[in-house]
Amino acid sequence: MKKARVKNLGKIYGIILECAEWLKSKRINQWSTPYPRNLFKKDIEKEKVFYFAVNKKIIGTATLSRTMPFYHPKNIWDSDKSALYLCRLAVARRLKNKGIGKKLLSQIENFAKSKKIKNLRIDIVKSNKFLKKYYSDAGFVSVKEAVIRKTPSVFMEKEIK
Repeated sequence: MKKARVKNLGKIYGIILECAEWLKSKRINQWSTPYPRNLFKKDIEKEKVFYFAVNKKIIGTATLSRTMPFYHPKNIWDSDKSALYLCRLAVARRLKNKGIGKKLLSQIENFAKSKKIKNLRIDIVKSNKFLKKYYSDAGFVSVKEAVIRKTPSVFMEKEIK
């Protein structure tokens, strides 16, 4: 797990677009409008974007932040908790069904532990049953529901032990 640099933007954002297209092809309303490239670049510049590589080939990405994403409704989270917000976890589609996502999630949890962070937080589109099950199976629990940009969403959290 390494911090992304602007020079990695093309490859990393390509994985985001590839996953967005796959979700769209499956009629899953998650990332139907991918996160804008210019905002993604700013997240890289703010050192929030990480990538994962095997044999120097980028295979996945995640955006991690100690601050709540700007698009989350105010008061959705208990702000007193030590938390890491996980956004845009994506794995290259050529590696689907190999357990890579779970390995990346484990690395993210270890990173959070090393920073003494107690909770990992995510949001997903409410209608995305696949991701709801995926993150529930990984130990996340639903905390609240709210609307993000006209889309009903579920906010989930995992306590890191």
